[in-house]
Amino acid sequence: MRNDRFEGFSIFDDKGEVKRLVDLLVRQKDPDVTLEGMRKMDYSYIFTLTKRDESVEIEILRPEIEESWDWRNDKIDPLLQKKIDDAIADL
Repeated sequence: MRNDRFEGFSIFDDKGEVKRLVDLLVRQKDPDVTLEGMRKMDYSYIFTLTKRDESVEIEILRPEIEESWDWRNDKIDPLLQKKIDDAIADL
């Protein structure tokens, strides 16, 4: 059963869960990329990804995170996956 913001729980508000989600997607795409930092904004998270001496920031919006609430069962928002893939390609 899905718990969403209307039921008092939102994956967006759980920093640890969001970080684990993004870290998993990054490691699956390229294990040499590290998640250097993250900060929460009002309606998004900003992640800093690094590889060697290169770094890139990526903004992940609340709807992309919310659509990935069941990420442990491989139900991940395609836009979120594409943003991460594109950011890694820029490194």
